[in-house]
Amino acid sequence: MYRVTENHERIIDALAGYTQVANPDEISRGKRRYHLTKDNVRRVMFILDGDFLLKLKSENKVLNILSAPFVVGVTPALDEPPVYLERIDYGKVSFVDYDVFWRLVFEKDLFNDAMSILSGQYSDLMNYIQLPKSNSYDEVISLIGRWEKLPPHLKKRFSALYLIEHSSHLSKSSICRVLKELKEKGELTLINGKFT
Repeated sequence: MYRVTENHERIIDALAGYTQVANPDEISRGKRRYHLTKDNVRRVMFILDGDFLLKLKSENKVLNILSAPFVVGVTPALDEPPVYLERIDYGKVSFVDYDVFWRLVFEKDLFNDAMSILSGQYSDLMNYIQLPKSNSYDEVISLIGRWEKLPPHLKKRFSALYLIEHSSHLSKSSICRVLKELKEKGELTLINGKFT
């Protein structure tokens, strides 16, 4: 069985000659943001290098952290996608128009790769939507499970408090209370506030 990143790599490599370099659509407080729609045209973004936050437009909450190689924006939608990319430290992004992307996917026999990417992004979204939010304890537990799966270089970059606070509507005090309780019970180990 091959890794899902191979689907992303195959699509990025096969469509490299059709893409354009993406410049930030917005710079807010030093943060470079890339939108999946520009001038009413949907785009599929290719993360070629670096790490990016996938954030909700309406609330600026973090849905996920994506690392190269990664293809974003393949999901069909009637409306403009409610998400954007925000570069963390460094990174390179290119794009191709959404309609051109799907035409090339069929022309170059990349449908299975595209569907694998699509299903991965759909599953990730469903998992996020289904996070238990009945109380702060359950929500923090669910978000810990989500963020503990990050690659090691990203676990070193972000504290557990930052990740949970920026992906939920919980207050810092509520999050800290649950983290402290979990650490005292021996159910959570953090090093300098970061996942191990």
